[in-house]
Amino acid sequence: MMLRRLSCSTVIGSSALAATAQVRCIGVHLPKADIIMDKFEINREMNEFRARMGRVPDHKMENYRKLYWRLDETARRAERFVQNQGFFHMPTLDFPIFKGCQPLMSAQQLRIHFGRHHRLYIEKLNNLIKGTQYDGMRLDDIIRRSANDEDTAIFNNAAQHYNHCFFWKNITPWGVNIPPDFKAAIEAQYGSWEIFQEEFEKKSMAHFGSGWIWLVYDGHKKKFEILALKNAGCPLTMSNTTPLLVLDAWEHAWYVDYENEKAKYVKNFFKVADFHWAERHWKRATNQQYHDMKWQ
Repeated sequence: MMLRRLSCSTVIGSSALAATAQVRCIGVHLPKADIIMDKFEINREMNEFRARMGRVPDHKMENYRKLYWRLDETARRAERFVQNQGFFHMPTLDFPIFKGCQPLMSAQQLRIHFGRHHRLYIEKLNNLIKGTQYDGMRLDDIIRRSANDEDTAIFNNAAQHYNHCFFWKNITPWGVNIPPDFKAAIEAQYGSWEIFQEEFEKKSMAHFGSGWIWLVYDGHKKKFEILALKNAGCPLTMSNTTPLLVLDAWEHAWYVDYENEKAKYVKNFFKVADFHWAERHWKRATNQQYHDMKWQ
């Protein structure tokens, strides 16, 4: 007698599968590298990658390149390819672009947002800084020094590059669990996590026009703050203020997926937010001990 292979849906039913999918809404947390603020160097990036992926650091990238000429040539070509973009370059996403960042954005939304809008800011910035005092300067220094320039073009594109890099870092498909220390600090100030989330969402919905909704830690006041900054607004221009989380409030960030339903986009942000990324920056700002899972 021929035996029929039973699928999961045959055994437990499609409704049960849907319920299971809703419960399993937490992804696996992987340690992320910090935002690159200067020129791309492949030795530094590969050493950082090995340290965060759990590889035993028996050899640095420089040593491998000395041993294997094919690897050295491949590394040289890869570095040249990235550096040909200009001093600043497209960041590497911590999740596959062809899958999107569910449930916040589809693959098409991510491709347009990351591959077109963010790329354009980088290309404009590289062209604008050529031959100026900002040529060869770190990204955060450019943002701080150009913030008061009469010509805002350099600041706008530099800040937009940083803001987008931070945005990609603080989201991850299906989100992560909330670290206990970070959650306790938020609840101590706002009363509960739900109240904090509601306040963040209200601030996002009340913001008119383009901009960014930031959760920051104010070192002067010793407390968290939710800021709605217009256009290319960036906390790096503020004294003793550390960015923790950010939501892109520009229309191009959600319109492909949500059209005019901004509220759904804002609500889904907390389903993909990487609170480990926020905790890392908060603990650095408050001089607390923090281990970001580096094997080196």
